[in-house]
Amino acid sequence: MLEALIGQLEQVVQRPRAGYVQSFDGILRQVAALNDPTCIPLLLPFLEDDAEYDEMMFAIIHTIEAFDDDIYVQKILDSLPGLLAKAPRWAAVIHMRILNSPGALATYTGRVGNLSQGQRGSVRRVLELVRLENPRYDDRCSTLLAGLS
Repeated sequence: MLEALIGQLEQVVQRPRAGYVQSFDGILRQVAALNDPTCIPLLLPFLEDDAEYDEMMFAIIHTIEAFDDDIYVQKILDSLPGLLAKAPRWAAVIHMRILNSPGALATYTGRVGNLSQGQRGSVRRVLELVRLENPRYDDRCSTLLAGLS
C-alpha cells in the first residue's frame, strides 16, 4: 500500500496539473494514516529547494514529524547525506525544527556521538548551514557540533 501511494505522489509531482497540490496533500494524508515509519526515507526525496509550493514541502515535514522522536530522528540522520545533497534548504529547515523541539533535540543530542564519519560530516554541514541562516541557533548548534568531536 505504501509503495503504491509513493508511486501516486511521484506521478502527481512528475505531471502537475490543476489541483495537483490538493492531490499531493490527499495522498500524503493517506500515507500518514498508515502510520508506517518506513515512509520517512521515501518521502524525503520529494523535498525540493526550488519547489513551487512550500506548503507541499511543509506537509511532508509535518507528516514525518508525527512519528515518535526516536524513530523520526534516526530516520533523518540515516537519510541526511542524500537529503543534504538534494535539498540543503529543507535539510536545514528540518534541523531548525529539531532544534526547536525539546524532545527531538534531546534524542538528536543523544545520537550524534554514535554516528559514522559520513553521518558526522553531514551533520556538521547542516548545522553550519543552520548557524549561517539563523544565528539564534548558534548555541544549540555549537553544543551539537562539540558532541561530534
